Amino acid sequence: MKVQQKSRVAILVPGIFDRGKSMHRIKDNLEKAGFRAHYINLKPNSGWHGLEPLAQQVHDLVETVTEHGETCAVVGFSMGGIVARYYLQRLGGTARVHKLVTISSPHFGSFWARFLPYRGGRQLCIGSDFLNDLNREIALLEPTAPVSIWTPYDITVVPHSSSCLPLGRSFRIPVSLHRWVPLNRKVIELVTTELKTAL
Repeated sequence: MKVQQKSRVAILVPGIFDRGKSMHRIKDNLEKAGFRAHYINLKPNSGWHGLEPLAQQVHDLVETVTEHGETCAVVGFSMGGIVARYYLQRLGGTARVHKLVTISSPHFGSFWARFLPYRGGRQLCIGSDFLNDLNREIALLEPTAPVSIWTPYDITVVPHSSSCLPLGRSFRIPVSLHRWVPLNRKVIELVTTELKTAL
């Protein structure tokens, strides 16, 4: 099997109702560190039709901005981390990605998702078939040396422990609000360090 070349391409996947604004600081910092960072504007960013078509959008962006024979890094915030996981675990993304970082992503669901009355909301609920299916085969993420970053003060991902992926390394960064986590300087520096170390 031919070894893939690790590129300095980074794909940034924002969270629910987010057009990418949350990822701007990470993008700027990565570009200063020599990465070619691209954030994706998921459509619809509510996850109305489910997370599967959003994962296909990530797939398509990876194929567009990453050269044949190269791999990239993927950073997902909140729902974006779950979208990234579906891409990796169900759409063959592990062949194209050498590093996964999730930031405050509800790997085991969130209490508040029950109030989102559509497919994507149901998929993000605690105990959903969608998440259970991904978590049963979490070992598929091992080639990406996954990292999860989370805050104990998260009141959007409830319980906050849901953001801790039980594989790879986990970092607890005390940030007051869920939406501030990808804007936090320590988080941004950690993401950049993890992507540099993965090369």
